[in-house]
Amino acid sequence: MSTELKIIHTANAGVAIQILTEPFMKKDTLKQADFVWQGRGKHTLGIDMFSRDGEGLYPDTPGDLKIELLRKIEEGEIETLLFTHGHGDHFCLEDVIEALHRNPELCIISTSEVIGRIRTEEKDAGTMYAIPPDKTENIKINLPGIYMEVFNTKHMGEQYADVQNLACMLRIGEKRLLIPGDAWPEPEFFARVRRWSPKIDCLIAPFPLIGLPSTRKIIANNLEIEHILALHLPQPEADSQNWTASAKSVCERSHDTLPIPDFGEELGREYWM
Repeated sequence: MSTELKIIHTANAGVAIQILTEPFMKKDTLKQADFVWQGRGKHTLGIDMFSRDGEGLYPDTPGDLKIELLRKIEEGEIETLLFTHGHGDHFCLEDVIEALHRNPELCIISTSEVIGRIRTEEKDAGTMYAIPPDKTENIKINLPGIYMEVFNTKHMGEQYADVQNLACMLRIGEKRLLIPGDAWPEPEFFARVRRWSPKIDCLIAPFPLIGLPSTRKIIANNLEIEHILALHLPQPEADSQNWTASAKSVCERSHDTLPIPDFGEELGREYWM
């Protein structure tokens, strides 16, 4: 039976990935994990699910959607959160602390810096798994229905060179997903992903990765991608440089092998695959 997923756009660059059918996981994969979390066996993972951008350039998690997500956390429907790094447009400490109060058994995976900030505010609740910034190999993680490999990458922008960013490669049944966070889109990065899997069923990424011809060429040379969800779009009233329109134009005019993406312009929208 084919694995069916529902992807909910929850924040600027954030999603909740829900597994709708029971995925198959190899027993040898389970033995190789660096970290295993089973919880109650629920099949929903939040990645950068809560965000609050202090500068107002990118959208925050809407209030009504946040209430619904916190309810699902409290009731145990969402048991695991992963944050790629600690910038406000990918992570909101206040919302995470509230989530831990709603469900003290919540599992959170992130960088050492993010986990440190959480533990400063909440010393006991939750299961935390911090990935050190000096870790060079892939970290293998098993969650209910999800096998994941995470690795440290350089953050986009020279001014953020010292920021630890996590790239996430997910295997859910027969499907492969790539969520790079704000990874610098250099050839070495996509070559590393290719060694994991040359075929990606869904790339969930910031819009610059598919809105720049030079980056598109690198991706197309390394990966075969079935679907793209382009996130991290500026709020329309703050898009003085017309970034969103420019990215769409590049995608429409490109003659490479990458598919036309869905642009995440509506928080709360659901995508099915």
